Amino acid sequence: MQSVIFDLDGTLLDSMALWQSAGDVYLKELGIDAADGIAEKIFTLTVRGAAEYIKESYGLALSVDEVVRGINGVMERAYFQTIQPKEGAAGLIRALSARGVKMAIATATDKYLVRAALSRLGLESYFSGIFTCSEVGVSKRDGADVYEAAQRCLGAEREDCWVFEDSPHAARSAAAAGFKVAGVKDVGGGSDQEELKKYCKAYFESFVPFENVLRTIGI
Repeated sequence: MQSVIFDLDGTLLDSMALWQSAGDVYLKELGIDAADGIAEKIFTLTVRGAAEYIKESYGLALSVDEVVRGINGVMERAYFQTIQPKEGAAGLIRALSARGVKMAIATATDKYLVRAALSRLGLESYFSGIFTCSEVGVSKRDGADVYEAAQRCLGAEREDCWVFEDSPHAARSAAAAGFKVAGVKDVGGGSDQEELKKYCKAYFESFVPFENVLRTIGI
């Protein structure tokens, strides 16, 4: 039986544009004008990595943990109150569950934010586990550790695991580790779609209709 590992932001949730602006918003709250291009610099980092970059680059007299809390604070209202699934994502999750497919989340977002959003949307119970880059200590750019943690939780063989991702660098790491990768288009994230497709066995501009997704990945 195949299993599915989902990235969260930009794949299941329509949240990437918010993450791109989080560092800028946080610095403005501190009375600091962020330099141009900060979003691109921190976009692929974990929250802690972004906090370390901001602390060092702007000489903040705060601990890294304090900066992490500040960045997360910018996003909390959205995860707890407003962020929505991408079109068709909830239907796909429910369809996979109905077919007995085990699922897990592998994300760079802190777990309490993930749980807040999924619980509010009524989706948390569909996932066997939530795994974060901060917990495993390796970003998706630097390795497939977070996917491997999810795979172990699902009890699946790697060749039977689909990884759904919207990010080229994350798709590259998953593919290099032997996972089957399904690319997901996300306009808000601004990723290079042709680069993403290089690492994917399947590619979806939309989850609608979800029957097309199931058919393409053989479920």
